[in-house]
Amino acid sequence: MRTSASTIAVVSNGEVFTSHERGVKPLLHLLTEKKGFLKGASVADKVIGKAAALLMVLGEIKEVHTLIISEPAIKVFEKYNIPCFYDKKVERIVNRAGDGLCPMETLCLDVDNPAEAFTKMVMLPKIVGDR
Repeated sequence: MRTSASTIAVVSNGEVFTSHERGVKPLLHLLTEKKGFLKGASVADKVIGKAAALLMVLGEIKEVHTLIISEPAIKVFEKYNIPCFYDKKVERIVNRAGDGLCPMETLCLDVDNPAEAFTKMVMLPKIVGDR
């Protein structure tokens, strides 16, 4: 049994999805395995970078709440008129080691199309091997 708090919670049409996985994995799972689940959903996520924001836009969420968000993620939500509530804004999301940018943030820095971001993230494990 896992004792740590969820990293993400999604409420959609009265159904609740939670995950303990970090990064964009839960969002990729919802977009590929539970198609349509994110549409109109309210999302609470611990940390949101541009990559996660683009995935949420692709899934057509209604609103998002987060503890930490990057400035590029805020711009994505503003562009798509998605209400975004957060505790702390940071310039960029850092990697887990704290010594550089988050790989997904880096992957999506120059991407503005949600479908293109999704394709890049889905193809990444095939390019660099599963990690």
